[in-house]
Formats: sequence, structure tokens, C-alpha cells
Amino acid sequence: MDTPEKTPASLPLSVFQVPRYRYFPTPLFDRFGPKQWERLKILQTCERLKIPLELWPNFPFPQMPMIRPIQFSDSSEGNKLQLPVFRPLEESIAEWKRRCHSALDETLDKRARILEAQFQAAVQDGLYRKVPQQRGTTPADLRYEWVAKRICYRMPYKELASGGYSAERIKQSVLQILKIAAWKRGI
Repeated sequence: MDTPEKTPASLPLSVFQVPRYRYFPTPLFDRFGPKQWERLKILQTCERLKIPLELWPNFPFPQMPMIRPIQFSDSSEGNKLQLPVFRPLEESIAEWKRRCHSALDETLDKRARILEAQFQAAVQDGLYRKVPQQRGTTPADLRYEWVAKRICYRMPYKELASGGYSAERIKQSVLQILKIAAWKRGI
């Protein structure tokens, strides 16, 4: 009998999406953060590749919490945009629009500084934590395919090498994902 971790859900895993977080609430980071996202992506890849369920990695099913959207607003005085008046005897509509765009840009720049300062203060207070961004020129789908094939089929890196990617580059990509997913077994 399959363990609860290996029981397929009635919904396909592809319905679960991980937003591209730049920051994440600090209290939830370790329990619901990057480790869970990587595990979900690995399982989704196993499902997409139609790998038999009994070969899937045996880690607890990832937990994905419902995160309320976090919003900051500028409630300072003078929060309304004041458009310049149109002077038809001295300017064309195109000239007036340029002045309006300039006024809008100034207002947006001022408000952006205020909002960024508010958010950075929350980060400094430890409410949010920056999520490390994965850089890479290799498509994400391909990287997760390598991981799934390596874990499930124990494919050697040399066999995974194709499309101009060296076995060493594949190994680095796989190990990076597995480190974030907290895969404890040898690979």
C-alpha cells in the first residue's frame, strides 16, 4: 500500500502554482518557503514525465499556504495627482500632455520612494525575507527534468547530458535544486 506521501491527489499537481516571490514572510519562510516550492516543482515534473508513482521521491507532500496579498499604500497628504491646467492660447494638446506626463512621473517617483521605504522598513524589522533568486540560462523545465530523472531513475549525469549541456553543468543544476529541496539522500 502506498504511503500517504505517495498517494496521488485527485487533482493534477499542475494546478498548484508557486508565485515568483521576491520576498516572503519571515515566520513562514522555513516551513512554507523555497524548500516546499522546489519539492512541488520536482513532483510536478515527475507527474508531467509520467514517472511511475512508486519511483517518486519520498518526501512529505509540500505544504503551500494561502498568503494574503501584502499591500503598501501612500496615505500621505496631497495623495491626489494634480494635473497641470491646459493653456490653449499658449500650448498644443501634445505639449500639455508632455507636461502631464512629467507631473505624473514626478508624483510616481515620489510615491515610489515612500512605498519602497515602507517596505524596506518592514524587511529591516524582520517581517519579510528576501528569496534567493536562481540565476541560470538553462530552462527551468529542463533543470527539473534532470532532477526527476536523476532521483527516480538514478540516471548518470553523462546520460542526462544532451543539447549542449555538459554532465558537470547538469550535476551543478541538480545539486542546487536538491540542496534547496533539502534532499538528504545521496545522489
